[in-house]
Amino acid sequence: MRFLSIICTLVSLTLISCVGPFAGRRPSLSVPLSLQVDFDSATASARLRWERPRVEGFLYYRVERARNGDFETVAEVGSAADTSYVDMGLLAATPIRYRVVAVWGDQDDDGGAQSLATRTVEGGIHRFLNSWSLPKGFLPTRLAMNEEGVLHVVGAGSGWVERFDRGGNAMGQWQFAKGSNACLETAVLDGPSLSFDSKGNLYVVYNQLEAGRAPLSFWTKFDASGRSQWTRPLQMVFARHIAIDGDDIFIEGISHLQQLDGAGESVADYPIPALLVSSLRFWKGHFAALVEPLSFANMGWQAPRLVVYTRADRSETDFVVGRDPLSPEDRGAGLLARPSDFAMDEASNRVFIVNAGRRRIEVFKDNVYLTRWAEAVDKAQRFRFSGQFSVIDDLSTGTTRERTVTAGGISRDREGFLYVADTFNDRIQKFQP
Repeated sequence: MRFLSIICTLVSLTLISCVGPFAGRRPSLSVPLSLQVDFDSATASARLRWERPRVEGFLYYRVERARNGDFETVAEVGSAADTSYVDMGLLAATPIRYRVVAVWGDQDDDGGAQSLATRTVEGGIHRFLNSWSLPKGFLPTRLAMNEEGVLHVVGAGSGWVERFDRGGNAMGQWQFAKGSNACLETAVLDGPSLSFDSKGNLYVVYNQLEAGRAPLSFWTKFDASGRSQWTRPLQMVFARHIAIDGDDIFIEGISHLQQLDGAGESVADYPIPALLVSSLRFWKGHFAALVEPLSFANMGWQAPRLVVYTRADRSETDFVVGRDPLSPEDRGAGLLARPSDFAMDEASNRVFIVNAGRRRIEVFKDNVYLTRWAEAVDKAQRFRFSGQFSVIDDLSTGTTRERTVTAGGISRDREGFLYVADTFNDRIQKFQP
């Protein structure tokens, strides 16, 4: 028993020497502390939670973050019991690494401080998943996802719908036109447009070149299996957008907005406001449109906005997303420049806008800027939303001229995955929810 008592005393002295005064002693901890990071794309944030070190003389935690280079300090936490931190304002589609460094020792002796880092955790929000190519010259401009998770794509340079499953595997083509598309550049490139009704029928709106005359506007209806139901002319000057709310179909041309039924019959006509509209969709039953300001005098804007209207005639506005530049050099977050398309997440009240003039995706939540991506992604995934294309130069004669134009599209599936029409790279890019 006396021998056992001596052994216990020696073990106790050894333990005390490991956690006693720190000056001139080796660190009392050598195994990395655990760290958990929960990335949340809905708030563009990361919540860090880490293990508390069992040491004496605790000084602080140093929260460190690295995007593409070395770690940088984002915060210092002064309480040993406070083992969590929320990092806000994360850039999307950007790999982010975190670690937390615990520092302890004699506060009056700089040389006596010791530190130990947690393990490193990497993650991010809306991270790039994969991409798949389209035929050269297809120039994808608009996307639509059906209820079965099949992505449907139309392009300025083709007369058919390309179809893919969510992994990018080809599902076949649906042809809607044999001739060349007539495309016009207003705010951005206006090519074919598409949308689904509540029964899964797909409608494609497009314009065809006619030698020596104005282009003709048509729309084609496919049933859910891909059988063409009909193709009919549209009584309007250059059809630009189609938006469907349930079974209420709206097609916008340069001359007017027309409401039609599923049989192709006209229901109502609405005048077109004096606006340049890049994309038209529905948000919670209301019209939503990307609008370019024609002049500051009649709109009070210097930069484009996403506008949600209360009625089809667009005489009343519900809310507006976007801001004006703070200076002529302003290229910052939340400032739109030639936006070309958008997708909504109604559950979290977010909108994803293809900010084509800045080659990035801009995200807003509750009408306020949340995050963006493009600048920090790998060069191989960088968007090309501008390029050379032949567009209508004179609507009355249908003559065309090649020039630099801007285009890009976006869609979102039920699980929240995002698909971007990277137009002038002839590909689709997919990103995490």
